[in-house]
Amino acid sequence: MNTTLLDQIIAITEVSAKHWQPFDATSPGGIPFAGYLCRQESDKLGMLAVTRLGGQERLEFIPAMPKIHYPYIQDREGRLQVSIPVPINIVDARFTVKLDGTAIIFYPLTDAQGQVLEVVARTRLLPMLMPSRWGDWLGLLADVLPNRAPVEAAVREQHVVLVFELWGYRNPHLVRYEQPLALTLHTAIRHRKPVSHQRLADIAQRYGLALAPTLEAAAPDAAGLAVAYRRWQARLETENQAAGQDVFVQEGAILVLSTVETATYWKCKPPSIEEIHWQAGQHISKEIVRQALLKLLENGYDFAAGGEDVQATLEGDYDPQQVAAEIEMINRTYLDFVIEIQRQAWLRSLVDSSGLNPHDLPALMRHLAPHYPRKEMGWVYATVKTLYGAG
Repeated sequence: MNTTLLDQIIAITEVSAKHWQPFDATSPGGIPFAGYLCRQESDKLGMLAVTRLGGQERLEFIPAMPKIHYPYIQDREGRLQVSIPVPINIVDARFTVKLDGTAIIFYPLTDAQGQVLEVVARTRLLPMLMPSRWGDWLGLLADVLPNRAPVEAAVREQHVVLVFELWGYRNPHLVRYEQPLALTLHTAIRHRKPVSHQRLADIAQRYGLALAPTLEAAAPDAAGLAVAYRRWQARLETENQAAGQDVFVQEGAILVLSTVETATYWKCKPPSIEEIHWQAGQHISKEIVRQALLKLLENGYDFAAGGEDVQATLEGDYDPQQVAAEIEMINRTYLDFVIEIQRQAWLRSLVDSSGLNPHDLPALMRHLAPHYPRKEMGWVYATVKTLYGAG
């Protein structure tokens, strides 16, 4: 069987063909290159898979800006709670300003030996900046960055992709700024992962690049960060409310959790901004699929029959084309859900056959421990509490 480069891209990234948009471009420096751009709403959004450069076949993945998520989970009453995982190797936690503009990404085109041929600027869903009726990114970038040499040197010498926010009232978005235009560094990506804030700050200082300001340096403690998260939401909301009706002066913050080398980002927005973004981008999410599955479960649905009824259920509330576009996510969520309810059924049988009071957690955990690997006991404990209201 002849395996195409697209087949390889799909196998490597686990992103289906429908999410890869082909492109064929010539860089500002005259280098022809082609490949595919990922449009899946995931951490791979905007990734380039370059399959041809300078007339030579190749396969190289170039990251864009990872999609940033909210640190929310739903409690048993369906309310959103802040839950921030803080691994033990986190050495720095901070809230930085989230600017409201256009992401401008500088990335290297390299030859087969890894030598940088050219540093190219792009937006998230284009392989390079080009004239567009949606915005004069080329003109704006030339105005705000007349000398690209420091940025290009940073990309070449530090082996990174740099992501800036192009913001100001000349590039109007939701937030109203008094500054005409600015270009602010907020992310550097190396080996497909954001670098730590310290590494990012070092790059900014070395090459004279403006860095997104820090609002608060915080202790890397999950409970304390959750409190700080809500505090910043409230403070930013107050600033927006004080600006007047339908006027926004703050888009939010980014919580950056750094190890020595890499970083994880969490989105923190004031409630009024959250509502606008959620309303503007309503789509079928995992949580929506999960709610449909819970309805089927409550109605005695036989999950051994397969997942076709889930699609039919969703089509009752959403356009069939919208459902079809998310069918892979729906099927994955369905499979995860079925596995989870099967695990819960087995756990329930063990608890019920034990004859123990499920509220006597110490005794019950001792009884259940031989049936599970140690790493699963956290799940066992949490699930018992969920199934039996034990405490």
